[in-house]
Amino acid sequence: MYYINADNMMKAMSKVELVQLTNDEPRATEPDMAVVDEAIRYACDLVDGYLRGRYPLPLKSVPTVLPPLCINIARHFLHSRRINRADFPKTLETAYNATLKTLEAIRDGKIHIGVDTLDKQAQPEPGAYHTRGGSRIDMTGY
Repeated sequence: MYYINADNMMKAMSKVELVQLTNDEPRATEPDMAVVDEAIRYACDLVDGYLRGRYPLPLKSVPTVLPPLCINIARHFLHSRRINRADFPKTLETAYNATLKTLEAIRDGKIHIGVDTLDKQAQPEPGAYHTRGGSRIDMTGY
């Protein structure tokens, strides 16, 4: 299952940027959709790699947290076709690193995406937590 599509990429990036990053023809005016699809496939497969083992795949519905993560990964993938890693735009590199940290937190169960886990006990139960306490101790005299 893919969490994003070409329309999502076109909304996240300008057409000029998309053409420059995907089309290898110097005078091209349209993005190479095969390269866009490759970036989307890579991004979604990477996300699934983090989800695999914790969540049953394919997911029945797409949690809202996943598409922006996939877009960040796909953009990074497309830029890596053209730009030396040392010359990456700082904001792009920061977004990519934050995306990987978010995926690690999802994988480790620190962030829950609203999907039943393979081990249902790993997901906290929704609702209020109730505790029982003993009798109250008066500490006013201390």
